Amino acid sequence: MSIPFPLPDSIFYSLRASHPREVFRQIAHELETNCGLRAEPAIELLMASEAAGGSAIGDGVAVISCRAPTTLVLNRVCAFARLVKPVAFKGVETHPCDLVYVLISPEDEAQKHLRDLSTIIRAFRDHDFTARLRAETASERLMNLFKARDGALRAAA
Repeated sequence: MSIPFPLPDSIFYSLRASHPREVFRQIAHELETNCGLRAEPAIELLMASEAAGGSAIGDGVAVISCRAPTTLVLNRVCAFARLVKPVAFKGVETHPCDLVYVLISPEDEAQKHLRDLSTIIRAFRDHDFTARLRAETASERLMNLFKARDGALRAAA
């Protein structure tokens, strides 16, 4: 069964950072502006997730996910960032990543969180999709790639 792609609430097409915490900080502050997410607790949750298991999934991609108390987030929030220079994220080994996807879900939506995470990881294992994400030069066109991915999943369902 296919589920819709969890579209990003914020997109960065040339984020500058040298450490995962900097990546999370910039993303969380943007999500605070766009979605009302409280940035500082979100940064700590993302750092804890990175420390616990790592997020690098290979081929320069990091997918960071966490579940947050409903006092922090009522609805799922997502963000995509393409980094100017790769940043080392933990995985089986530490890997430099230039594509980063963040998923934060309410803690009471465990099954939905896992389905969303699975959908995101499948998308980022598609080499054609990641190549197109790396090639685009504007946030709007990046969002169009995610919307096209979502449309394909909805058509297949």
